[in-house]
Amino acid sequence: MLSCEEIWCQGYSEPNSGSDLASLQTRAVKDGEHYVINGQKVWTSLAHVSDWMMLLARTDPDVPKHKGITYFLLDMHSPGITVKPLRQMTGDAEFNEVYFDNVRVHESQILGGLNNGWAVGLTTLMYERLALGFGLQVRLRIALDGLVELARNTRKNGAPITKDPITRQKLAQLWIDTEVFKYTGARAITKLLKGELPGPEASTGKMMWVEGHQRLQELAMEIEGPYSQIMSGTPWAMADGLWQHTFLRSRANSIEGGTTEIQRNIIGERVLGLPKG
Repeated sequence: MLSCEEIWCQGYSEPNSGSDLASLQTRAVKDGEHYVINGQKVWTSLAHVSDWMMLLARTDPDVPKHKGITYFLLDMHSPGITVKPLRQMTGDAEFNEVYFDNVRVHESQILGGLNNGWAVGLTTLMYERLALGFGLQVRLRIALDGLVELARNTRKNGAPITKDPITRQKLAQLWIDTEVFKYTGARAITKLLKGELPGPEASTGKMMWVEGHQRLQELAMEIEGPYSQIMSGTPWAMADGLWQHTFLRSRANSIEGGTTEIQRNIIGERVLGLPKG
């Protein structure tokens, strides 16, 4: 996985089980040493190029919904798997629908024990959000550097747009937020290096990335002005349509990896001690 020799995807969300993930209906029924899987997943990132899936499936429908889920390591080349890409408004198709029709997976491919998939799945999500919070702060800084370069080369009323005090303040605030994001992520990584599991604080990093990146992309559209409405981009963009594409893609940031609303619930309940709504 680290070397990218194998590409993995997460089989979590379903058409009727997104934020309420524990209500998932994909079934895995025991048949000798194998489980037979039937059901559907949706919004599965990179499923169309993945070799393996981290799959959550219901193995016991007669217990409370959190307790009857198992975490499987599923070979995406298994017979009975159909992947249908979902076209986004960017023109890309990185998300997918995945259908399982009597897919067989050996019992040795269970991770974390039978009916313990909820705990394993949550641990996966915590690490994902930690990676989003720490790794994406680097990408945010790279994007900010590109935005500053765009602003320096864009003129408004004959003068560089960086002379505009409102634009300068917005750029400065983004730089400040990016620095805060970097050090917050460093604290989370330090905790991990001490052998501690990532906790609900990973949700704050994910939210910081979403809000910061979406504001950055909105500012890019403001700087480009009328050029933002055409995919050819401005003469100073790093590539034709770069900022238009990344602006459209940024809309998904507040959904993927757990919606912003879910992150706020986690912070409210597990950090602030507020009652569950």
